[in-house]
Amino acid sequence: MSNFMVIVWMISIVAIAVYIVKWLRNRQNKKSNRLILKKLLISVVVMVVSFVVIGNTGSDSNTKKNTTTSSDTSAKIVKKTKYIGKGEYKIAKKENLALTAKKKKLAQQEDDLQSQRDDIENQEAEAKQQAQQAAKQQKQQAEQEQRQQETNQQEQQTQSNNQQGDMNTADSGTIVGNSKSHIYHVPGQRGYNMNSNNAVYFKTEQDAINAGYRRSKV
Repeated sequence: MSNFMVIVWMISIVAIAVYIVKWLRNRQNKKSNRLILKKLLISVVVMVVSFVVIGNTGSDSNTKKNTTTSSDTSAKIVKKTKYIGKGEYKIAKKENLALTAKKKKLAQQEDDLQSQRDDIENQEAEAKQQAQQAAKQQKQQAEQEQRQQETNQQEQQTQSNNQQGDMNTADSGTIVGNSKSHIYHVPGQRGYNMNSNNAVYFKTEQDAINAGYRRSKV
């Protein structure tokens, strides 16, 4: 019975050491730490109880026999304790390395996602800017076309007015020449519509002829 309790006591000590290491390595993981603390408290209780039982059992046995037996048992337990402690440490180290690698992988994935989000935002901003520029150019082109259309209409109206004329030679009562066609009309001839800006007035037909004009046939 005493040998079994000694083994239990030593195992509880090893377990306490292992859980303390795990708790220190996983301080940031609150959920995992609560479970580790619970196991740590259980190990402490087991250690205390086994220690009390070992003490009571040892006082009832013979001193020499207990000393010899305790020495042999302690040597075996120490070897076993060392073996168990080394195995637990390797497991804890392996778990820690796995968690560290997982953490790095998650951090890399987060960086990749952030980079993708930045690229999408840049593309959206560029597309928005291009759309605004296209709309601006379209507006400017429409305004330019509108101005050109208005200019053409004004020119057509002016040309139409010039062709129709704003005066009639029959109403002038004198000799009137057209500076564009170099033809002059005399009173009594059929009236001719022309632009007053092109009208040249002469006192006599000879003056018109001298100026290079010829008389209208009608």
